Amino acid sequence: MQFLDANKQWTPEFMQYIEQTVKPSVKLTLSKEPATITDSKVGGTPWLPPQLAIPQDEEGRDYLFIAQINWAQMPPLEGYPTSGLTSFFVKQDDTFGLLDQAFHVWHFPDVIDSEQIDPYQPEDPELYSPVLGGPYKLTGMLEKQLIPYKNHRADQYQLPTDQDEVAYSKYWDLTDASGSRIGGYPYFSQDDVREEEMELLFQLDMEGDHKSYYVSWGDSGVANFFIRKQDLLRLDFSQVFYTWDCL
Repeated sequence: MQFLDANKQWTPEFMQYIEQTVKPSVKLTLSKEPATITDSKVGGTPWLPPQLAIPQDEEGRDYLFIAQINWAQMPPLEGYPTSGLTSFFVKQDDTFGLLDQAFHVWHFPDVIDSEQIDPYQPEDPELYSPVLGGPYKLTGMLEKQLIPYKNHRADQYQLPTDQDEVAYSKYWDLTDASGSRIGGYPYFSQDDVREEEMELLFQLDMEGDHKSYYVSWGDSGVANFFIRKQDLLRLDFSQVFYTWDCL
């Protein structure tokens, strides 16, 4: 297959072929805009029902609150909730709960939005967490993605190889899956570690502005929470798979 034309642009043949891999995704943006207790956000104070407390480890330490998604505030994505709130917590240890899969993903179908502001707090130097201060308000924008190289299904498609340096580089740029997002194709600093087909529930990448970092998973790392499609449709978050990696 010819990937590029004489002007180094993608050929119509290749674009028609590769568009069969298109998946919708909600690209997330983090900001220091004021956030309420029930807003979609990274860090800060989680919204929890009155009878529920932040999960704790075996030593009585609170898990780290990573983020919450208020689905009514997100662009609609087929197969994903359109209401309710989903919260993400990980264990406060050297690997943020990765090695023993110590994390919690809780979904609350009934949430009444609050106008109570969750005040911004700077990073606590005594707290080892991937989230540095917060909260950081989350907003979402719908976009389309093509299958990236670092995907367990990529070898099913005829993609440019490194023997064609120009096309190979251009395809990396075209299918960049980095950044924070819901749904679509995930990004990995290393390799796709999924052993089965699972949907991307939430991806939290390294984030920040020109002054400081908001999120940092080790050295340029990224975290992913995956869920089986049938579980997502049932709003069953009991079998979520969590991973993060860095350079």
